[in-house]
Amino acid sequence: MVTPLGFGAADVLDQVMAGTTAIAPPRRFDVSPFACPVCAVIEDFNPRDFIAETKFIRLMSRDAQLAAAAAHLALADAGLEAERFHAPGEMGVFGATGLAGLPVKEIAPLLMASTDADGRFDLRRFGESGLRAVSPILSFKILGNMPVCFVSICENIQGPNAVYTPWEGHGARAVEAGILALQDGDARCVLVGGTDVKTHELACLALEQLGVFDSWTRSGIGVAPGEGAVFMVLETAATALLRGAKTYARIAHRRFKCQPGPPSATVLETVLNGLAPQPAGALIAAANSDPVLEQAEAEALARTHIRAPLTLSPKRQLGDLFAAAAPLQVALGALLARQLGQPVVADCFGHGTEQAAFLLDPT
Repeated sequence: MVTPLGFGAADVLDQVMAGTTAIAPPRRFDVSPFACPVCAVIEDFNPRDFIAETKFIRLMSRDAQLAAAAAHLALADAGLEAERFHAPGEMGVFGATGLAGLPVKEIAPLLMASTDADGRFDLRRFGESGLRAVSPILSFKILGNMPVCFVSICENIQGPNAVYTPWEGHGARAVEAGILALQDGDARCVLVGGTDVKTHELACLALEQLGVFDSWTRSGIGVAPGEGAVFMVLETAATALLRGAKTYARIAHRRFKCQPGPPSATVLETVLNGLAPQPAGALIAAANSDPVLEQAEAEALARTHIRAPLTLSPKRQLGDLFAAAAPLQVALGALLARQLGQPVVADCFGHGTEQAAFLLDPT
C-alpha cells in the first residue's frame, strides 16, 4: 500500500486501528471553488525510492507512480522481487484506475493556447495552437491504462492483464479478474489492485459535476477524496504452498451485483447475503462520511447475517480512494483475518453501479 496513512499494509492497518486520520484541508491547491473542503494527501512520496528505471518517472502520472510503488512493495512482500519463481509470461496484472485527469499546471499550456480573448474554449484554436503546446509525453500521463502498463513494464509482467475504471466496484472487479485468471489456468500468479489520485483541481471538479460532493452542499459533511495505490499478490493455495509463500488469507467468497442508479441498501443487502453465513471477526466497512451511503450500508447490514465485534471504516481516515478503495479493503481484511484468526468481511460498497463484497478466511 501507498496511502496518506503510510506505506506498507501492516503500517496502514496500525494507523487505521489507532484512529489516525489523514483528512485535512489541502495545501497543494485551493478548494474554495468546491463544496468539499478537505482531502487526504500523501505528503512524503518519492517515486525514486520504488522505481528502478528513473527515466520512466517523467513519463508517469502520479497515479502511475503510486501504482508502480505499491506493486513493487507487494512483490517484495510476497518474496517475488529478487527471484520470481514464476516466469514473466505466467504472471498477470489486473488493476483499476480512476477518471483520467491531471493537475491544472500540467495542461495549462494547452488551455491557454486554446482559449479566445474572453477566456472561452475555442475548438479552432485548440486544433491550430493548443495541440502544438502539448508536451509529447502528456498522452503517457492522461490515458487510463498507463498506470497498469507501467506496472507491467517495471516488474516485467508479461501475462494476462486488464484495466478497470473508475469506481469502487471496478476495483473489486480487478480483484475478481485475477482470481478467474488463476482458476482458469491463464496465470500462476497475479497482481491485483488499483490506483487513484483525486487530490487536484480537475479531479475535484469531476467529482463535483458527478454529484459526489452533493452531501457537502446539503449537510456540510461528506466524502473526502484521497490518493493512493494498493496491490496484492494472489496465487492458488497449491502454488503458494509449493514455494513456501507467506500467506495472509484465503478469498473464500465474493459476490457482485450491478444496478442502475445510486447505491441502495437493497442491492447491498443482496450482495452481503450472498456471502457464506458464518461468524465474522471484523467488518471492513464502506462508510465514507456521506450520510446517504452510510445510511444505506447500515440498513443493509441490519438485514443480513453479518455481525462483527470489530468494524473499521478506513475511508473516513485516509479518504476515499475510489478505484483503489476495494483493493484497500480486501487487503486490510486479509491482514486482519491473519491477526484475528477469524473471517473478515470487506464491504466494497460505493459510488458507481458495481457493488461487491468479499469474505477473507485466515489460512
